[in-house]
Amino acid sequence: MMQNPLLFSDRLPTVALLAGLLLAAGCAATLPKNVTPMDGAVLAFAEGDFESASRWAGRVADDTDAGLPVRAEAAWIAAEADLARGEDVKALRRYRWILENAPWSESVGMIEDRLFELGEIFFHDPRHESWFFGSRNRGVEAFETLQAHFRRSDRADDALKAVGDYFVSEKDWYQAGLTFEELWEEYPDSEWSEYALWMAGHTRWEASQGADYDRDEMLRAKALLEVSLTTHPRGVASKQAEADLVHVIEALAWNEVIVADFYSARGSSVGERLRLANAALLYPETEAGMLAAARLDAMGLDLASLRKDLAASALDNVKPGLRRFEDDRRSVFGFGY
Repeated sequence: MMQNPLLFSDRLPTVALLAGLLLAAGCAATLPKNVTPMDGAVLAFAEGDFESASRWAGRVADDTDAGLPVRAEAAWIAAEADLARGEDVKALRRYRWILENAPWSESVGMIEDRLFELGEIFFHDPRHESWFFGSRNRGVEAFETLQAHFRRSDRADDALKAVGDYFVSEKDWYQAGLTFEELWEEYPDSEWSEYALWMAGHTRWEASQGADYDRDEMLRAKALLEVSLTTHPRGVASKQAEADLVHVIEALAWNEVIVADFYSARGSSVGERLRLANAALLYPETEAGMLAAARLDAMGLDLASLRKDLAASALDNVKPGLRRFEDDRRSVFGFGY
């Protein structure tokens, strides 16, 4: 499965000669004077001595006095050796270094497969289940790195779906919503597009915490769910989207009534009237909307007149505000490498 690093070196003496030198010195010991760390790393890898290959190649990769082409070649060998010996975090760090510092390297084309493999390992391999740091976060890092650097890859949408599903499993609804919305926007032709659109709305609804909280997330959920039902009216997720939309609209209506009560308790009749008008005019078929209409009627206010009087309702303001914190989304650049 792994690329043989011998393909990257035109500097080697004959393999037989170098092998003899290393065997004489001991493959894990200090290199002979006439053998460079790179040559030692290449042969150590070919001989299956991945620990030595990682150590010697890593020395070259970390040498800031070496040229970038040489460092990139060494980083690839070190990464492959680390992956082979199960040092998955070290391998991920090396692959990312190549992508970010030597995107022209001939090894870049093979890193996509490695990132997907690492994402699966971090998410599913029992070896990582007990890590204190949380290896599944490393899975997110691997998959997001893949999507960021190989945006047109056939696996980029699969990587984002895996990340979104992980956030759902952790009930991290906000991050899940961002991920699924990105998946839907970036890959509209993906097999996951319909699922992603519904989940973008569903997770926004979950993140909203209900009628007693800020309505921004509910308004975004409503917009996404409406697009989902318009785009996929008979889709596999249409029933779930319809059910979510009912809950969202009811919660939005109650939010207006709750805020109206807040204004009423503080003697602000204007604020109370505006929010009741919002509930009654925007969500007339909900329980909260009908309650708001009844309260306005008791105040002697006519709904038809309120709709025409822009000063008597706040309909134009019922839209989500700026997306808070979304520029600070957990990303491939948030792990300190």
